[in-house]
Amino acid sequence: MMSTMETILQHSVPQLRGPRHVLKLLWRHLQSWLQVSHTRRQLRDLTNAELEDLNLTREAAQEEARRPFWDTKLTHRSWI
Repeated sequence: MMSTMETILQHSVPQLRGPRHVLKLLWRHLQSWLQVSHTRRQLRDLTNAELEDLNLTREAAQEEARRPFWDTKLTHRSWI
């Protein structure tokens, strides 16, 4: 029978699952980064009317569009 601590650790600490799992994680990161890059390019190209519909200023859109693709709000936990 597992102790409470063992149960908590088993369900909260990421387990390494081998090379296939690592490749899946890398693939997910790549897909996410490509999507972020694409979305930021689209944001950069919106018209003033479209930005107004989104309640965004041109400056805010440009600031977001200038961020690098890897600069996201993803947490380590969401990658697993």
